[in-house]
Amino acid sequence: MPEAELDLRLHRLLFFADGVYAIAVTLLAVELVLPEAAADLHGQDLLRSLLEIWPRVLAFLTSFLFIANFWVGHNMLFYRVRRFDGGLMWLALLQLLCIAFLPFPTSVIGEHVGDVVAQQFYLASLLVTGLVMWALWWYMSSGRRLLVDPDLSPREIRRHHLISSGVPLFTLVLMALVGLGVGRLINPLLLAYLVALGYVVLGVFEGRESIPAEE
Repeated sequence: MPEAELDLRLHRLLFFADGVYAIAVTLLAVELVLPEAAADLHGQDLLRSLLEIWPRVLAFLTSFLFIANFWVGHNMLFYRVRRFDGGLMWLALLQLLCIAFLPFPTSVIGEHVGDVVAQQFYLASLLVTGLVMWALWWYMSSGRRLLVDPDLSPREIRRHHLISSGVPLFTLVLMALVGLGVGRLINPLLLAYLVALGYVVLGVFEGRESIPAEE
């Protein structure tokens, strides 16, 4: 979008958002530490100790992918926005609150990967974050008064609604599966990782489609 058309308050919000996202993914890595008992281990014993922390690594990778996807989605949505109001500001701050909170449920499930309560707590955190992201796009596109292009086609608006609704819908399905006992067959954290990875693939194709064709 033309630089002159962007509300200066949006600049400050976007800079702040990037900082929150950066701190959130950094905090995820803080949990990746060896137990104190492994400090003096070597060889096979050290390898065994490294393998024992796989839940923390999987939780880190899953949350990193989700936060990365939320950041990409955040950029995509705000690329469509020119104007700024109080409702948009507080919805954006609520979404950043959710992002800043995610390292906590990540640490919980990393320590209790097989516990149903930890699994539901983690998935519920992703659900709320996804719902707020969806609400952001709904607020932006409602009446089209905040959009750069007020003539954005209904098809394009519906497409963004569909993409934004994907995370909460998939998360609800995973929570239902956890309630039905899917953890006896496969760890729900692995399923969540596959969902996040699917959104990475979608983001790659979305990025290619957004590149204007050369004349």
